[in-house]
Amino acid sequence: MKQVVASAGKVTVVDVPAPTCGDGEVLVKSSFSLISTGTESWTIEATEPLNTRQLVGNRSKLRKAVDLTTNVWKTEGLGGVADYVKFVRNPQVPLGYSVSGVVVQIGKSVVDVVVGDTVACAGEGKACHAEFVAVPRNLLAKLPAGVDTQDAAFGTVGAIALHGFRRSGAQIGETVGVIGAGLVGNLIVQIAKAAGCRVIAIDTREDRLDLARHVGADLTIPSSDQRLAEHVLNFSGGKGLDSVIVCAATDKSDPVNLASKLARDRASVTVVGRVGMDFERKDYFQKELDIVMSRSLGPGRYDPSYEMKGVDYPVGYVRWTLARNVEGFLMLLAEKKVNVKDLVAGVYPVEEASSAYSSLRGSSKVAVLLRYPEATAREEPARSGVLVQRKSKAQVQVALVGPGNFAKEIMIPALRRNPAFNLRWIVSSNPLNAKRLGERYRFEKYGTEYLEVLKDDDLDLVIIATPNNMHHLMLVDAAKAGKAAFVEKPLCISEEQLADIVKVQNETGTPIIVGFNRRYSPLALKLREEMDKLDGPFLINYRVNADYILPSRWVQDPEVGGGRIIAECCHFFDLFNFLLRSRNPEVQVSSTSVTDSTTVTRDNLVAVLKYQNGSVASLTYSALGNRSMERERLEVFGQGTAFVLDDFKTLEVFEPSGVRRFSKGSPDKGHAAELVEVEKLLRGKPSSAIPFEEAVESTRLTFTVEALARGQTGRTNEAPAN
Repeated sequence: MKQVVASAGKVTVVDVPAPTCGDGEVLVKSSFSLISTGTESWTIEATEPLNTRQLVGNRSKLRKAVDLTTNVWKTEGLGGVADYVKFVRNPQVPLGYSVSGVVVQIGKSVVDVVVGDTVACAGEGKACHAEFVAVPRNLLAKLPAGVDTQDAAFGTVGAIALHGFRRSGAQIGETVGVIGAGLVGNLIVQIAKAAGCRVIAIDTREDRLDLARHVGADLTIPSSDQRLAEHVLNFSGGKGLDSVIVCAATDKSDPVNLASKLARDRASVTVVGRVGMDFERKDYFQKELDIVMSRSLGPGRYDPSYEMKGVDYPVGYVRWTLARNVEGFLMLLAEKKVNVKDLVAGVYPVEEASSAYSSLRGSSKVAVLLRYPEATAREEPARSGVLVQRKSKAQVQVALVGPGNFAKEIMIPALRRNPAFNLRWIVSSNPLNAKRLGERYRFEKYGTEYLEVLKDDDLDLVIIATPNNMHHLMLVDAAKAGKAAFVEKPLCISEEQLADIVKVQNETGTPIIVGFNRRYSPLALKLREEMDKLDGPFLINYRVNADYILPSRWVQDPEVGGGRIIAECCHFFDLFNFLLRSRNPEVQVSSTSVTDSTTVTRDNLVAVLKYQNGSVASLTYSALGNRSMERERLEVFGQGTAFVLDDFKTLEVFEPSGVRRFSKGSPDKGHAAELVEVEKLLRGKPSSAIPFEEAVESTRLTFTVEALARGQTGRTNEAPAN
């Protein structure tokens, strides 16, 4: 499909695979999309690469560039640096966030939208300038009768204008000033008139003021008019403006300070546009003005529960949410209270997007639309593409699913360094991401549909690096397709999911390997070798200085990330089992009780494990520390000997004869060695890849600790029923 992106300071149309439709999403065939010149112009400018002189002159950016390039050199070598530089110099950022179109598919949890509905869609990164968009249910609204899809493409920007007007608190009969008569400003002029207000429009451009006058402004005044304040006083009967809504787009603070001069005593100033915020205190203080910020489309915006999970706010408590604001604006269109057709400078085919953006320069109009080809009956968009063909069947053919930070920083570089693997597929829910990262890391193919990739007969191994809640079903699908799977920890996030995975693995016998990489670390292997020389039992203390993660992040969400005990502590429990060659310990857990409401209690805990061989292992996991301290430190005591493994960089052995020291220089947590063992396993060679049963035991232990940390008792480590 065609998608419009910003690349190196220009607008480009690229071919990418169509997105898939998630459970809570709606797949829409686009009819029109609206170009928002303000926001999108900043995005386009931000993609312009810095030249050498600019980079040298900006020390912070230079330091960051050097650090990133050095890291790529270490992990990917010279070829990786060349690919990285090309990638950075030619960025591609999706544009657009206001689309209208026809529903062609709905997710299984969407119950109030049907195929064939015409809708208006919102959301940066979702409702892009693209032939197909997959949009969460709460980011769209169905079109009322009488509204065509061309006008409905204004839905997102119209909701921004409507929310800005609501935030101002303007009442019927009041005098409202709108500073900045661009797209949003002209819409607010019309909304304010529809609400019974008297409206003054102020702008630097006469043609924009002519347009504002045409759509309903009672008075228009150039901001350069020396008698501006006098005109406002005369029009308002000597009172000044009851409300000022700032819609300008400038880095300067002139608009907000002009607003304070025109406002009456105790009026409100609402900031909708992107402007400087260096307020001059005098007028704001003496008039006791209220400063109100208007955040995008309304309540629900930037709330992942609302946007991504589809959790709506009860109408009795939040009357005008994001989606209801879109609906409200569409109703204004249906009732002819707002006119958008006269704002449009032109309608361009999506293939001519570059010309569409250029057409607004110097135009008296404030909007441009992109038009998309009409859908044919039961049209099925392509969801994959080919970058290069390689003759490499002797290698393990890999599909990597979910190219997030871990995959890009750790897993993909390790795969590229190992000649036993061939990067055949990269799969991402983001179409542009799939293609771009496929090019960056030299995959053969890219796609957005995981199940389609599993049909590839030449595929040997699926590497799953998606958010944790997706591991379960992806593993089940891979096993049923007969594809070996390597899944980044955790194996899954619930006991029910674990039982399902165990069942399908028993039925199919398909290899499932979990990324408990610390057991492959060279120093961890050396530590176990040294421990095996002793009789035990052992006392182990493991201290983890974890970073603080906001409660709002996905990893903290029990339904997505599972929380940090499940998401990360599984690593440490697996290492305990590995070092002690034992499983099924008894568990005691105490979690901190902190009064700081910003701290997640289960991010700070002490778990004590008592093993059948008499050994005791204690994990102290805390997010209350500081990053300047090493992250992980493991101490082992037994039979007159002590071991200290410091951040997987050094291992010290304290014994009666003295101290021995082993060093790796930089941390090596075993990711590369792990892949070596996976390749051996798939080739039928002797391998120390973690047995599936051990991964299951470590996962089950994690669930036990999680339950105890939440105060649930009576839990056991018994195997779930198959």
